[in-house]
Amino acid sequence: MLNFSNITSLWGSLIIEECVRCGIDYFCISPGSRSTPLTVAAARNPKARTIICYDERGAAFHALGYGRATGRPAALICTSGTAVANYFPAVIEADVDQVPMLILGTDRPPELRDTMANQTIVQAGIFGRYVRYFFDLPAPTTAISPQTILTTIDQAIYRTTESAGPVHINCMFRKPLEPARENELALQDFFTQQLPDYAKSPKSYTRYTKNAKFSSVKAIIEAIEQTERGIISIGQLKSEQERQAVLRLSDTLGWPTFADITSGLRLGIADKNIVPYFDLALMRNDLPEPPDTILHIGGQMVSKRILDYTEKIRPKRHILVKDSSARHDPAHTVTLRLDVDLVGFLGDTVAAFNAHSPTVQEVSQVNAWARLSEKVDAVIGASSSQLGEIEVARIVSAEIPPTSALFIGNSMPIRDVDMFAVADGARVPVAANRGASGIDGNLATATGFAVGLDRQITLLLGDLTLLHDLNSLTLLRYISQPLTIIVINNSGGGIFHMLPIRQHEDIFEPNFGTPHTFSFEHAAAMFGIAYLNPQTMDDFRAAYHAAHTTQTHTLIEVKTDRVANHAAHTAIYAAVRELT
Repeated sequence: MLNFSNITSLWGSLIIEECVRCGIDYFCISPGSRSTPLTVAAARNPKARTIICYDERGAAFHALGYGRATGRPAALICTSGTAVANYFPAVIEADVDQVPMLILGTDRPPELRDTMANQTIVQAGIFGRYVRYFFDLPAPTTAISPQTILTTIDQAIYRTTESAGPVHINCMFRKPLEPARENELALQDFFTQQLPDYAKSPKSYTRYTKNAKFSSVKAIIEAIEQTERGIISIGQLKSEQERQAVLRLSDTLGWPTFADITSGLRLGIADKNIVPYFDLALMRNDLPEPPDTILHIGGQMVSKRILDYTEKIRPKRHILVKDSSARHDPAHTVTLRLDVDLVGFLGDTVAAFNAHSPTVQEVSQVNAWARLSEKVDAVIGASSSQLGEIEVARIVSAEIPPTSALFIGNSMPIRDVDMFAVADGARVPVAANRGASGIDGNLATATGFAVGLDRQITLLLGDLTLLHDLNSLTLLRYISQPLTIIVINNSGGGIFHMLPIRQHEDIFEPNFGTPHTFSFEHAAAMFGIAYLNPQTMDDFRAAYHAAHTTQTHTLIEVKTDRVANHAAHTAIYAAVRELT
């Protein structure tokens, strides 16, 4: 829907219209003046969906969550000055974890740069190497053809989707910023002469055809055929199609399979090859005979023990398969790196081994890992009857509704769910910000994840993580998908108790434990969110069930003790090491 009121309004409406034609119809708008042309265009385009995000930092993490859920970029719109700088943490996460994101930052015209004009900073190239593509779009003028705008938008969107990461278009606008009428008929004539057929077609101006990646499976076939003992490790996967393709490969090869929590295959999977408690099992010294091949599929894993294990055994063949050319080899053990479309490539690999039957040795390996995993599960189940952080992870994984999804905050929650979650609950989509693994923006990301999936979300996070993003509770008023926010409040940084620094008592508590006395009850009341504070395991189950049943935004605060939590983890670790 084009606006011919003035040249600035025309450019703003062209940018939004081309985004919509390219399939980007979700716009995260932070209020501001310089962004008026884009805000008006998005608000008035009948095919555009908008959400108002007061805080640009939260807006960017919301867009990140939407991109995680859908595989499509959301568009971010903000005013000039430091507004766009607040996108930076989420841009870094999107870059590292390869999530599409389109930034439409607005800027003052060039004559105001480097003049100390109000709300003017150097925005060109502000994100440096963290974006796939940057373009400094000139201020609107009829001296520049409208095709320039369209081809720039098309290129940016192609780059954010093809290369899976953030892109930034810096849009300079002169006043008037609002749709004040001036030379409207002349602009219509100018546009029609330049683009006579644009208004008649719903298609984007430039259409890209992505060449299918040629991916021979010869190298992986040779590696598998040479393997006596293999293990499949599965990192973050992006779609149900990828998950199904991985399961078919695991079933075909019959290898022990270690599934990370972000793979979506750690929860609710009955597959005989999947070893749910591999991370804790790797603490033992008497492990099954080490593999000569590790086949890793997808993104990075939460478990540091699998990385240490790989570095220790240094398998003859370490194959990494991912739909990206980015380096992913912190242990420097990868011997074969395949940048492929996972679904097609794994399908070809399965077809090549269609007649394969697991050998006696492969069956023995699976059984050995399965028995060890079952013993670990028994240790965890017998560990405590008191409500603590481990028990929260167990209960959530056991009782999460199959129609919902799970977003996990960084620090201890993601590790606890990865280590301790039950394996026989519902299989639901799982996400976390594991690109740069920060605690910033986790709540905002979860709201975008909810919108993208159009599902009720359980968000499990720590107290410092929620405090870091507390103002993103404002986003809940704009989304219809209910969030159940479970905050583990251990009055500080519980994860630091797991590190050697805890032994230095003179500096530990004030500098790392970061104690506080905050409760989130009043925050919930301020933002109009239901609040529950269970004291026992039965209370927590009832609260969690009630939150899903009522279909309203709910904050469940579980207060724990950091020292007791460290002791509970330590006891389980010791029991696992002593298993017979």
